[in-house]
Amino acid sequence: MRKVLLTSAMLIGFCSSAFAADALSVEPSSYNWTGAYIGAVAGVNFLKGDVTIPNYDPTGYDGDSTSASIGGQVGYQYQFDNNFVLGAEARLVAVFNKKTVPTIDSETFETAADWQGDIVAKAGYAMGNFLPYVKGGVAFLHLHDTGYSVLGFGDTKFDRTYTGWQIGVGADYALNDKWVVGLDYAYAHFSDHNFQDDSALVGPTFVKPSTHTVSLSLNYRF
Repeated sequence: MRKVLLTSAMLIGFCSSAFAADALSVEPSSYNWTGAYIGAVAGVNFLKGDVTIPNYDPTGYDGDSTSASIGGQVGYQYQFDNNFVLGAEARLVAVFNKKTVPTIDSETFETAADWQGDIVAKAGYAMGNFLPYVKGGVAFLHLHDTGYSVLGFGDTKFDRTYTGWQIGVGADYALNDKWVVGLDYAYAHFSDHNFQDDSALVGPTFVKPSTHTVSLSLNYRF
């Protein structure tokens, strides 16, 4: 996660210094979205962490939490003569989700995430310097320090990287030939995992995460 934060800080610094040097002017009728880009991303991440422990009563627990997200993205897109735009994008962000809930007696269960990423295809329609789009692809979510704490007996916690699918919508607005601001929403879904498979120290424990993410971006086009 430290690498993600360092990369994000470098991207934001680069974007800020270069942005000041460019005039905010563009000719909408002649704008073309073809090309590669790199950018900084910041937003809000809503983690829905469904936890099921069949041997406990109740069996279901709420692992939901909300945090900021910050990171970067790279991508490439191509604009066709009919103004349709196709592209691909990879994104990696740091998140800071954490939720601890009491289970039985002196035991608690914690669900935490520290990074999320995705690789998606994008399809949009160019309206001058405005580009609405839809996107979809594969998503990754890393849970860390997820598991049990028992007073007087210590912790039994795990790390796991989930792989799932993601869909979303968004829109970009070109400030000029080099700088683009964007806003998007994405939903990512992951299958459940039984942490009993990772250690004989715990009984059946199923964690099924999903996320909703709203993000702002500032991209530099090459």
